[in-house]
Amino acid sequence: MSFQDKVMTMFASVESRMEALAARMDARDQEIRQELAIYKTTVSARVMATHEAPRVEVPKPHTFNGKRDAKELDNFLWHMERYFEAIALMDEATKRGTCTIDTWDAFKREIKRQFYPEDVAYLARKSLKRLKHTGSIREYVKEFSTLMLEIPNMAEEDLLFNFMDNLQSWAEQELRRRGVQDLATAMAVAKSLVDYRRGDSSKPKPPSKGNQAKGGEDKRS
Repeated sequence: MSFQDKVMTMFASVESRMEALAARMDARDQEIRQELAIYKTTVSARVMATHEAPRVEVPKPHTFNGKRDAKELDNFLWHMERYFEAIALMDEATKRGTCTIDTWDAFKREIKRQFYPEDVAYLARKSLKRLKHTGSIREYVKEFSTLMLEIPNMAEEDLLFNFMDNLQSWAEQELRRRGVQDLATAMAVAKSLVDYRRGDSSKPKPPSKGNQAKGGEDKRS
């Protein structure tokens, strides 16, 4: 092989290597472009996330100390339900773990069975029967509501009857005049009667018989 042929062969080999290198560089360039596109997408998503409303930390409800007290237990369950609402935990499946109590309602029934005083409903019924509207009507509504929560099986009709029957006569008559048909409406209307009654009691009272007689004596004199 002549010197010229050797040189041509060497150039051909170099050219072939250059083409292979160029092909590899082109492939790598495509990979880099794809990776860059992915990075851009990720960064854009993070930037958008930073402009979203800040996450509000919802305070966790108070723990239940295991005391056999109906009011404390009801307060605990109420705060737990408000906590579930605040963190958008509405699905029953997400509220349960691996325990055999598989729904929130079942948990409430079981915890009440365990920690409610055994005779709480009986005592609440007796207290409800004795409860009378003797002072502030708002205080009466408050006491009635507290006792009502401790009697889970009492019918709505019976609760309404007890609420109306234990009111002072003027308040009962006013509720009947307004035609209340359910307990929630009766309680709301009763609360609104506070100002009505106060305004009514501020009216001037008619003179007593003694004053009338005294006035008559003055006239005769």
